[in-house]
Amino acid sequence: MRALVALLALAPAAAWADPGEPEDRPIDPDPRAVAEAREANLEPESSRSGLAIGVALGPNVQVSSGLRDASGTGFGAAFRLGTVASPRWVWLAELASTHYQQLEESTGKTKINSSNLLTLGGQLYVKEAFWLRGGGGAANFTRRVRNEDPTASFWGVGVIGAGGLDLLRRRSFALSFEVLTTLARYRDGFVGAGSMQLGFSWY
Repeated sequence: MRALVALLALAPAAAWADPGEPEDRPIDPDPRAVAEAREANLEPESSRSGLAIGVALGPNVQVSSGLRDASGTGFGAAFRLGTVASPRWVWLAELASTHYQQLEESTGKTKINSSNLLTLGGQLYVKEAFWLRGGGGAANFTRRVRNEDPTASFWGVGVIGAGGLDLLRRRSFALSFEVLTTLARYRDGFVGAGSMQLGFSWY
């Protein structure tokens, strides 16, 4: 009889117990919440490592001060080579070039004014898909008639600055929209340029 009474007393407690969910069972985090938290803390989700290669092309506006006939619209390009230092930082050597073509009415010949910068710098990923880039180094200005030797060529120093947004990423490849600015100081004046470019990068 006493055994029956004890069994009836324990029955409600056993009914409330759920052996399938122990109190110390770990809680599985929401993957989306984890990704958003890492993004808020500036922790990139993609892995970048090894060699970094990039190229960007697009139209540009070139403006000069002190150099005759070196202002106008044309074409810009940038070539990058470097190494990944961390998920957010990439060391880069960059060759940035802007061109402006000028037609001489008296001769009918086309002159090409080029400002080229070879810089050392880096690229910082502020967010997973948004980055800033900068560098400084040597600059060269060249003026030449198409298919002929340069009529003017001199050296100086210059800096570059750029910002971009990765539009598409597939493993180590990134397609980006970027805005590149350059400023070079030559013996006779300055040449600055701004270019909107489509970039292709591999990390």
